[in-house]
Amino acid sequence: GGPAGVCAAVAAARRGARVMLVERYGFFGGMSTAGLVVIWHKLYGMDLETQVIRGLPEELVERLARRNAVRNSRPDGRGHFTIDTEQAKLVFDEVILDAGVTPLLHTWASDVILDGNRIDTVIVQNKSGRQAIRARFVIDATGDADIAARAGVPWEKGDERGLMQPPSLCFRLGGLDMERARREEYGKRLAEALNKPMDYNGQEYPNFLWTAPNLYRKDEMMLAGVRVTEIDATDSSSFTRAEMEGRRQLEWVVAQLRAHVPGFEQAHIVDIATQIGIRETRRVVGEYVLQEEDVLEGVRFPDVIAQGTYPIDIHNPLRRGIIFKEIDGTMREILEDGSRRHGYWTEDGRPRDTVCYQVPYRCLVPKNRSNLLVAGRCISTTHESHGATRVMVNCMQFGQAAGVAAALCADGNLSARDLPTERLHEALAEQGCSFLGAT
Repeated sequence: GGPAGVCAAVAAARRGARVMLVERYGFFGGMSTAGLVVIWHKLYGMDLETQVIRGLPEELVERLARRNAVRNSRPDGRGHFTIDTEQAKLVFDEVILDAGVTPLLHTWASDVILDGNRIDTVIVQNKSGRQAIRARFVIDATGDADIAARAGVPWEKGDERGLMQPPSLCFRLGGLDMERARREEYGKRLAEALNKPMDYNGQEYPNFLWTAPNLYRKDEMMLAGVRVTEIDATDSSSFTRAEMEGRRQLEWVVAQLRAHVPGFEQAHIVDIATQIGIRETRRVVGEYVLQEEDVLEGVRFPDVIAQGTYPIDIHNPLRRGIIFKEIDGTMREILEDGSRRHGYWTEDGRPRDTVCYQVPYRCLVPKNRSNLLVAGRCISTTHESHGATRVMVNCMQFGQAAGVAAALCADGNLSARDLPTERLHEALAEQGCSFLGAT
């Protein structure tokens, strides 16, 4: 029931399919609501002229705008979006019910029953007990590829060492004097305040801070200033450590901000994300594995189902450090000492004029299950390309494509890999999607 799952369910239902959407929390939206990740990336290409993302991502932004619950970073509306998470919960409910999807909240997919190379039944757990849901087609939008893994689909984790990007815990602070903070160059003060050892456990603070304003209150702000390393969120003990260590770090962060950042003296915690934000766990091995070069070179695919511009963004799994590779050829690094370096990743040291990258349908199609598709951050990528594909507006596109494809396959009695690209593109076009180079 995150952005990918919601878009998958809505897209399939709009094709006439009977759809059940399972969500473990009491609301939909995944990391955009439960995780307090209030930033959605832009819908335009690197040229800021070509709109490269349409369909349900654009519709969700429009629904938020009607509620005055979204703001764009640019006056022309071609930048990234800041959303209100509480209004987003209502928008996700609205679009799900409007489409006729059957929702099932407080429910967790726990196992599957196979029939040959098909998933016959998904087993779920909730307050009513253990239940079985039989379906002609299944979409795994769990983020962690839980259903695919239980169905025996091959998957990978992390880099060549098996190490994954660390999760971050988002939280909101109130009681801020932002006018004073801006006069005092609070961004620099934030960095200085956090560039020191943590006093409660001796660990070096392993992160830099990024923030987003509250849409309605000038004295509130969302912060992502907590990062827990060496975590595997598919392991319950490790996941538990991430949540609790994240909250311990959060207390230290708030204390540092109160003590060292002008305008933050009266800061108080408004709320903490329901769940720590997971960047990376399992990645399904699909009919095609998206490569780093595919992203950076803007490779065009005949079976394209999504387009994006978010950079390859990889957080060091063990210590400080982040690298961003943009498709225009530029590169930014945040080094272990907190300093920043800018340059080009291109061999000739020159910029590129790439508008966007593309993701093919084959990345949603697991190797060995005929009636299963994946959507969200668990699609078939490498560790490097995953750094670009894992963000909200991309996951929404994967979801919409998976939903449309599942409905077409169920209606035509087709396996996922046998769906003709032309039929998929026609059906996506009917839902407002379009892709560069697609016919």
